[in-house]
Amino acid sequence: MPSIKVNDIEVYCETAGSGPHLTLVMGMGCSARQWQWMAPVFEQSFTVIAFDNRDAGRTGRQDITYTTEQFADDIYALLTSLGVSKTHLFGISVGGMIAQRFVLKYPGMVDRLVLGCTMPGFFHLPPAPDDLAIMQEAQAAPFEEGVDKMMQLFLTQTFMKEHPEQATRLKEIMMIEKQEQGIEALYRQLGAAMSHDTVSDVKNITAPTLIITGTADPMAPAANAHFLHGQISGSRLVEIPGGYHAFWVEHCREACRIIADFLKN
Repeated sequence: MPSIKVNDIEVYCETAGSGPHLTLVMGMGCSARQWQWMAPVFEQSFTVIAFDNRDAGRTGRQDITYTTEQFADDIYALLTSLGVSKTHLFGISVGGMIAQRFVLKYPGMVDRLVLGCTMPGFFHLPPAPDDLAIMQEAQAAPFEEGVDKMMQLFLTQTFMKEHPEQATRLKEIMMIEKQEQGIEALYRQLGAAMSHDTVSDVKNITAPTLIITGTADPMAPAANAHFLHGQISGSRLVEIPGGYHAFWVEHCREACRIIADFLKN
């Protein structure tokens, strides 16, 4: 699979499908592997660009302090290298933070915007104390135990019981990603997420925007989606009843339909 030189790092990137461009931005610690549920569906209608963010997956590392704006600059350089001047943009979680920065800085490059299970600031309407404690414990726990703790926040217990093969696949991917990334790179990404703040800026987003979230998301509480919806003029808000963080796995078919319909119309 190709890697492209972007802002002094090698960025792992996959492109597939045909039609208008759709660029996918994953969250903290995650790689393009997690798009394997949605990407095949989107590739039927779009030219899908999926990549690993700096300090994650198969993309290069830089031992520097950076921000979500620098992530956005990476996307700009990547798209420019690919000859893409206009794209739909779909960001999940911290990827949604990056997408906010991108559309604010490079508005002419974004056709339609999708923000999934994200927030305008790391400390804006944060997770409940118990869920925040699980996130912190996951980082300090032994390798597999830490992934198991994060799985509690990604998928509902019902889904894991009824679809064990899907839950197992996600866990396998998260194990690979955690081992691949390492704690120092994770903390650099965390620092960028913690410094992110578009609370006062998102009102300036002019691209047609879809905001999608699970009503029971323990990592990015749905109140954040309501805030974004209230700030971004003309935006559409879709809530998945009972959905946890990883709606791209647990509610893949429904979410793909909603997103594809929004991007086409």
